[in-house]
This record gives sequence, structure tokens and C-alpha cells, in this order.
Amino acid sequence: MMRSILVLIMVTAVLTLSAVTQDVPVKEKNITLEFENIHIKDIEFISGNKIEIEHAKNADVTIVKEKQKVIIKADKTAKIDLFLPSEKIYTLMEDGGKIEFNENRVTIIEGENKVVEFRDGGLFVTDNDETVEISADGIIVNSDDEHVEISSRGIIVEAPDESQHITGFWGQLLGGAINFITKYSIGWIGNNPGFIVKHIINDDDYAGGVNMNFNLSDGDKITKEFHETFNPKRGCKLNVHNRNGKVEIKSWKEDYIDISAILETNKSEDEFEKIKIEVLDEDGCTIKTKELKKNPKVSVNYEIKVPEGVKVSEINSSNGKILIIDCEGDMNLNTSNGKIEVFDSNGKFIAKSSNGGIEFVNLSGIAEAITSNGAIRVVRTPEFKKGVTSNGKITIEIEEKMKNDIYLSTSNGSINISIDPTLDLNIDASTSNSRIDLNGIEVTSSKFSKNSLIGKINKGGTKITASTSNGNIKFYKLEK
Repeated sequence: MMRSILVLIMVTAVLTLSAVTQDVPVKEKNITLEFENIHIKDIEFISGNKIEIEHAKNADVTIVKEKQKVIIKADKTAKIDLFLPSEKIYTLMEDGGKIEFNENRVTIIEGENKVVEFRDGGLFVTDNDETVEISADGIIVNSDDEHVEISSRGIIVEAPDESQHITGFWGQLLGGAINFITKYSIGWIGNNPGFIVKHIINDDDYAGGVNMNFNLSDGDKITKEFHETFNPKRGCKLNVHNRNGKVEIKSWKEDYIDISAILETNKSEDEFEKIKIEVLDEDGCTIKTKELKKNPKVSVNYEIKVPEGVKVSEINSSNGKILIIDCEGDMNLNTSNGKIEVFDSNGKFIAKSSNGGIEFVNLSGIAEAITSNGAIRVVRTPEFKKGVTSNGKITIEIEEKMKNDIYLSTSNGSINISIDPTLDLNIDASTSNSRIDLNGIEVTSSKFSKNSLIGKINKGGTKITASTSNGNIKFYKLEK
């Protein structure tokens, strides 16, 4: 009898605690979410057009759909797992606070201004004309006329009245230490919007304002390594197609291609079975991250070393940074969410990012940078032609005669142009809601007002066209 009673109790407990799933069809692209007495156990992004809410059978969870708003509530605190369609944008709003997120990023907005953003494995903070990036790359600060960087490259300070590049052993040692710290504190959560939003929702003090006091630990991240080497034919074109993660390519003195990758997931090792790294030709020049099952929660971070004679060609990543150092080739560099950096390279460079900054330093060859949301920085690149961003600052240094006309455009951001004042240049600059500062550079102008300038420096020559809707345009003398 006693055994039967125990079995009955156990069966009753299982039935009481068994999970049920409620579905909410959502055709809209933008969806507002509200929660009342809800604690999130986990948030996952899935394919399809329905929100799935999974909870215990005895939890009294009610779901209300009002146009583009979904309200999930309970009389008493209820724990749920939340599954959100991945192709949509979600908003949390309360008392004027606004948080927008999708499977790639979390943006915290104050009024009409983007203040804090988690993306690309990093934290980005904007305050007026100053941006701070804290990520696996280190700490980077860009203000209206200054650039400060502490990274694995060293310590770099660039301002109108100061320029220091501590990139030797001690600079790289300190920068590398900070790089390590930021990678394992901020870096991981920037790739986990669900993790961030879950903690914001679960915060007892959440009421429109943003309390970011949650644990930034590495969680239960699982990693797996990939490594192969190949002997390429001279002149082979390197192509990399990644789906989620960074791609780093460097030259080296060996005569073979070395491909290393770190696979990361916060789920289980079974998640690694959902993707495959394919090398599609025998000389290792075409590398692809292939998706075997839908919605793999895996990032793949490549580090590729190439010998002389290998040409970097098509490099694509849906979510991740692209870094090229000391390479050659006609390069098409594309990422949906990530920064693109190219240093000390030869060839042709077209870099495009939907959400991320672009930096060119010491390049030989025609170069163009296009991004929707991010800063553009160009140094020692005499054949640079175009820099376009919708939201971001543009900084360029011109220290030798240009080989092309330059076009610079941003909708929301300042433009800083540092030039050798002995060069012969034509200038066409305009800003809708700010001013133009020449800072002592002599310009013979045919049109000059607070926010518009057409003229020439010295004899005139190749042309710089600079335009911004909201931001200053400032010229600085670049001393040799």
C-alpha cells in the first residue's frame, strides 16, 4: 500500500511540474514585449514567425497580443523559457526607458540617443561626441578630436597637440594584458543578447531605467578547437565564409597556410554537431563554416596565417570582426555585425559593415569604407577614395599627395581631417546643423559660411568632399 501511495505522489508531482508551451503568431517585424511577474530562465532565438513560451503546467501564465505588442503576465511570479523568432527586432519599454534587441545585439536608448550597446563581443558607450569601446580588442576611446587605444598593438594616443605610439615590447605587454581582461569580462556577453536581456528582465529594480548590475562571468561556455595546414599554389586567392565569429588573417614567413579556429557555445557539446568547417579545395584557399542544422548556437573564431604569394580575396562573416594584417590582394571584406580593420597591406580594399567601425592604417592601393553604424578611421592610405557611414565619426589623416579625389559622408557624426598644409587641395565641405573649423589652415574660398565651405588650399588639386547632417567638420594641421 505504502509503495502505491509513493508512486501516486510521484506521478502527481510529475504531472504538476510538466511543461506546457504557448505559441503567439507574430507577423510584424518590430515587436514590443511587456512582462508582469515573469522570471526568465532562458531566452533562445529560433526560426519561424511565432513566439513560444514554455512554463510549468501549474503556472498561471497569460499572454495578450495587441497589434505589435505581446504581454506575458502571471498573478504570481512564474518562470518561463522564451523562444523568439530570430528575424525580428524586440523592444522593452517602461517609464521612458527603451531597450532594443535581436539575436545579434542589445541597444539601450535614453531619449533619442543610443547610449549603450552590446554587440560583436563588446560594450560600446556613447556620450555626446565621445564613444568608448570595451571588447576583446581592448579599450578604444574616440572623442571629437582624440583617439586613444589600449590593445594588443600597444598604447596609442592621437590628438591635435599630442601623438604617442607605444607599440614596442612594453606597450604590447600592457595592451595585451588589458586585452585579456576585457575579453573574459565584457567580450563574451557582447555575443549573447539573450543572456543580457534575461538579466535585465529578471532584475527586481527594472522599471524602465536600466540596472546593469548583473554577473558578467563566462558562464558555462564550451570550446572546441580546429586546426589544419595546407600547401597553397602561389597566387591562390583566399576566401573565407564564416557565419558567426571573427576572421583574423596575418602573413607569416612559413610556406604553408595555417588555419586555426576556436568553436564556442553556451549550450552543450551537441551544438558543435550543427556546423562543420569545410576546406573546399586542396590548397586550403577556400574556407567555409557550413550550417548542418537550423539555428546553431555556435560561434567560430578563425585565425589564419598565410605565406607570401597568397592573395586575400572574399572574406565574409555574418556576425564578427574581420582583421587583416600585412597581407596582399584585391579584398572584398563584408560583415553584418562587426568591425573591419586592415593594417600594413597592399592591393585593393572594399570594406562593408552593416554595424561596425572600419579602420585602414598604412595601406597601399585603392580603399573604400562603407558602414551603416560605426566610425571610420583612415591613416597613411594615400589612395583612399570613399568613407560613408550613417551613424559614426570619420577621422582621416592626409600626409602626402593624394592619388584620388576623396568623398566623406556621415549622417550623424563629426568629420576630422588632418592634412599636411603644404599640399595642393580643393575642399568642398558642408554640415547641416553644426560648424566648420579650419584651425589655422589657409583656404582661398569661393564660398565660406559657418556650415559650408568651397575653396582650395595652396594651388588646389585633388578634391576632398566632406558632408555631415549632424556634426562638426574640423581641419587640423598635420606636421611632418
